[in-house]
Amino acid sequence: MFSKDKGYLIMKKNKWLAIVVLNFILNNHVYSQQTFASDMAQNAEQLNYRNWVLEAELLRDQGDLLSAQKKLDFALEVVEKNHIPDLDYGAVELANGYNLFLLDKKELAEQKLKSAYQKVSADSYLHALADQYLANLYLSNGEIDQAIFHINSGLSMVQDDRFKDLNLSLQLLQVGLNNQSAQQQAESLLLLSKKINNLTPFNPTLALKLAQKSLDVGVNNVQALLASELIQSNYGTLNQLLTIDSNQISGRIKADAMGKLAQLLQSEQRHQEALSLIEQAIVLAYANNDRVLSAKLEAQLAEIFRLQGDSKRALDAYKQAVDDLHSVRTDIPISLPDGRSVLVAMIEPIYRNYVDLLLQTVSSADTTADQQLLMKAIDSMEAIKEADMQDFFLGRCSVSSEIHLDWKYQKFPGATIVYPILLNDRLEIIVKTDEKLIRHTVNVGADEVKSKAIELGEILHTGKDFRAHSKQLNEWLYLPLKQDLLESKTQVIIYVPDRSLRAIPLAAFSDGKNFVVEQYPVVTLPSLQLQNLVRNRQQKQSRALLVGLSKPDGSAIDSLPHTLIGKISGKKLQREALVEQLSLPSVEKEINTVSNNIENTKLLNNQFTASALKNDISTGEYGKVHIASHGYFGKNAKDSFIMAYDQNVNLIDFKNSLDADSLKREPIDLLTLSACKTAEGDDRMLLGFSGLAVKSNVLSAVGSLWSINDDATMEFMRLFYQGLDHSLNKAEAMRDAQVNMIKSKKFRHPFYWSPFILIGNWQ
Repeated sequence: MFSKDKGYLIMKKNKWLAIVVLNFILNNHVYSQQTFASDMAQNAEQLNYRNWVLEAELLRDQGDLLSAQKKLDFALEVVEKNHIPDLDYGAVELANGYNLFLLDKKELAEQKLKSAYQKVSADSYLHALADQYLANLYLSNGEIDQAIFHINSGLSMVQDDRFKDLNLSLQLLQVGLNNQSAQQQAESLLLLSKKINNLTPFNPTLALKLAQKSLDVGVNNVQALLASELIQSNYGTLNQLLTIDSNQISGRIKADAMGKLAQLLQSEQRHQEALSLIEQAIVLAYANNDRVLSAKLEAQLAEIFRLQGDSKRALDAYKQAVDDLHSVRTDIPISLPDGRSVLVAMIEPIYRNYVDLLLQTVSSADTTADQQLLMKAIDSMEAIKEADMQDFFLGRCSVSSEIHLDWKYQKFPGATIVYPILLNDRLEIIVKTDEKLIRHTVNVGADEVKSKAIELGEILHTGKDFRAHSKQLNEWLYLPLKQDLLESKTQVIIYVPDRSLRAIPLAAFSDGKNFVVEQYPVVTLPSLQLQNLVRNRQQKQSRALLVGLSKPDGSAIDSLPHTLIGKISGKKLQREALVEQLSLPSVEKEINTVSNNIENTKLLNNQFTASALKNDISTGEYGKVHIASHGYFGKNAKDSFIMAYDQNVNLIDFKNSLDADSLKREPIDLLTLSACKTAEGDDRMLLGFSGLAVKSNVLSAVGSLWSINDDATMEFMRLFYQGLDHSLNKAEAMRDAQVNMIKSKKFRHPFYWSPFILIGNWQ
């Protein structure tokens, strides 16, 4: 378990054996030799669970989480079978739950940790340790209030000097959570560093946590004297760690410490010293088979080479970092124990910096070598997009699927792929036609593009004057490739936006006279790694499942998150008033309009239950599924849902329904989510809905990036399905509906028509 509790378990081992022997004497049992041997074997099993926990924690410290989990699961089975007292049971469950958290099995981890929390409440140390683990878990989920509660609870339990290590660990976790400025955080860390350096015995884990916190805070926004003091204190802490005998700490802990020490040296421009230290750390990381740590260290090495102007060695080091991450891609956690996103902390910066250097080596000549480099650049960006999707669905394996095509060599007749990449000092746009890849470099940095995109998003959401912002983004992202589209005789644009551009539809970019959608249909994809991009449903005539909730007066409304209700209404409403506010009076009319000319099944209002939706979808009978109800897209799939009559169906459960075996044979041709009035209006919608659809057995999906009024939604759906009835493909039907709304007086502003996007197969 971790430090002091290891001693706790060992200390109690002899006490357990004494109790076994004492009970035998007091009860005056007369055993046969065979019975005695059997009972002693059982008692030995009861005692050994402590050893299994200790062995598991050693494996965990070495980075072997899967082997650790096997031992912890077995230990838990033993304590369950032998009716071990709550305190010991809770200690084992605590270790088990924390390891599950490190394995990214957060839902199961939370169950174990909460259960352990109750069982160990009588023990101050274990209770505080449970608080720390729960705080880590809630931080990783972005649930800051819950994390703060458990940090404060834990601190209240370990004020005694015997528990200094855990007290300091909780204080470190607390830094930065109470809206502290960088200056205040640095002051707190300096005080903590002095206490950590004076601990006897020295605690390497705390030393690494302190160094990481200090590096996260940085020194740019901190007074020079304080910054210098904090750096010097961290030097002392890490150097003290590195003097510990190698028999007492693992090689990976030393490698991590060397890497952090090298970062401090880099902050003081001491690049040669940092270089030497990182090279030693990389050797240790490889020796301990820690590919995630070696990738991080290789990226540090690359940055030093870059600062020294050695682009070739920087590119080689980044390539090695990318190869390391790729080799363990399914084992990389979603978040770090301190709550930081691995995507933000490691995956994105490593891959994006690699792409930056890679594209710098592309010459202006249209050679085979240049084409290969452009393909590598896109493949590396795809790794970021895949990790981002997995973050949303809370698991590295949750959105994996068999890929039925390689985008690099696949022909997309009449379609041109537009792939923007935001870099610090420039915008790169890669265009893929059937003949070749074309690169355009625009002299505008990522921050400026992001800022303009955010401003346009706010304008579009409110229906204000969009023209200046739309025109600027059009000049950056569309104008450079306009000639390519003409020469390749493009019939449809496949737009794969970078992360900061996902909430802004390309269709709404304008040159001041015409919108992009007036010139080309646009299909939007979260990434190119989609299994159904060119696949067609075999069945020519198929039935439709039409689902609608016009009056949400069922039990689902009672379980809406309070924060969401506040966003919807701006105040606390009585149930009847909330039902009225969330009612969608045009839904039944919309469903009737969609039902024209197609055989269908309808689930309206109280017929639209979670189980009815799941059962009907899983039959595989429906080529089209149209859902007219509220959809909420939060920070991840667990917190995102579609509102049924009786309950809110989260996206993980909905995706599981879409993965039914029957749908593998006959996938859903078109999934439409209409009237998503509670969507957050950011890129979560594109991540959530597209991941829900095109990463499962759905060929195409239509949804809205932000909330619009009921009338506009109904008008778009009427025009879209009318286009499909007139034999237009989905992309053409989408464009036809949007152009008709542009021509109308009532819905001409892009607020009404541009949020609708088509994801996936456009045929």
